[in-house]
Amino acid sequence: MLSGIDSTQLTAFARQFNNVALLTYLIPLSIGLRRWPTLQPVYRPLVWLVLISGCVFNGVLAELGRHVWHNNIIFLQLGTVTETLFLGWAYFHAFHSVRGRRVLLAALGLFLLTYLLEAFAIHSFSQGQDTYTHVAQSILLVAVAVAYFEQTLRELRNIALSQDPMFMVSVGTILYYAGTLMVFVLEGPLQSQPDLIWTMYIIQFILLIVLNCFYSLALWYGHRQPAPEQLPEIWPPRHL
Repeated sequence: MLSGIDSTQLTAFARQFNNVALLTYLIPLSIGLRRWPTLQPVYRPLVWLVLISGCVFNGVLAELGRHVWHNNIIFLQLGTVTETLFLGWAYFHAFHSVRGRRVLLAALGLFLLTYLLEAFAIHSFSQGQDTYTHVAQSILLVAVAVAYFEQTLRELRNIALSQDPMFMVSVGTILYYAGTLMVFVLEGPLQSQPDLIWTMYIIQFILLIVLNCFYSLALWYGHRQPAPEQLPEIWPPRHL
């Protein structure tokens, strides 16, 4: 328990802060919708991500399920699955290597298989235990973000990284999915310590706000076409 805050206050604060974090999905969504006509195809999956995964599943339907049906498991799980697929879609466009794209598709297939096995075979679907799914999601998304960093270094593009939308997405992806992995891993074992769980949730909400800031920056710059001097020496890149 945090010093000076009892369990009731901590729980109330965490729930309100969760609402604040969810509302930050509206920032990248508004930017993406406004810039949609000029948004490059590689960044359009990010708009679908914040709309469907963020606003609809993790936001409206999850809160509706929690308050009305007292069960929001299916919506949270669909949020996890769809955000992974939408990010995978964006990276599929961002990767220039045919081999890299094939590896990404195979990894997404393994992720979906992990989700289905955990939801319907390893655990009961109604229990909502999806630790393996979150571990697979974090490993997959952190790996593709690192792969994008490697591609950026290999191509030696003459561009400010702060204005490279997928670089911003990759930074946010690593911060959020690496930073929140232990929340989902320890959520079950720490059920007897609710204050600690709520504290971890607060950290997750902070990282979600940070992630949405990076999404916003990516969509803000996502309408720009690379200038000739920003392209690598061999363009388009050779497919491996």
